[in-house]
Amino acid sequence: MLGEVAGALRVGAAPGLAWERVGVPTGPDGVPEPDAVVVTTGLAPAHARAVVAACRLAAELGAPSAVLLEQVTLAVVRDAEAQDRRRAALAGPRATARLLAWLPAGGLGLGHALGADPLAVLLRPGAGTLLLVAGAALAVTGQRWTAREVRAAVRAGEAGP
Repeated sequence: MLGEVAGALRVGAAPGLAWERVGVPTGPDGVPEPDAVVVTTGLAPAHARAVVAACRLAAELGAPSAVLLEQVTLAVVRDAEAQDRRRAALAGPRATARLLAWLPAGGLGLGHALGADPLAVLLRPGAGTLLLVAGAALAVTGQRWTAREVRAAVRAGEAGP
């Protein structure tokens, strides 16, 4: 949609008309509001603010609005591609964390399927209870640590280089 607006601006359409052609209402200066851009285009609010800032800059300084809008569009596309790459890169660690979270339950089920009674061992006073408490503490600690590492990787990716 941003490409359509930039194309209309490039061939000489007035900014307000170019935006209204794609269904985005504008103010009297031909600059859309960020909320209207978000609702109509589906852009993230930060991207919509960048689009509106480029339009406002073009309107106030007389800069070529098509060129500015094309540059913002390119930045939005690159940001979306980077976000997709981050999501793909984190898919493996997230899947591994889910698998590791289910391993204790799987181990209990496998022990039961093989004829052992692992619950009886773990619920027995003394060493069994100690093993149960230690295993639960390690499982919870591992899950929290993995979640913290994934959140840190997401934040580092969003912050950029």
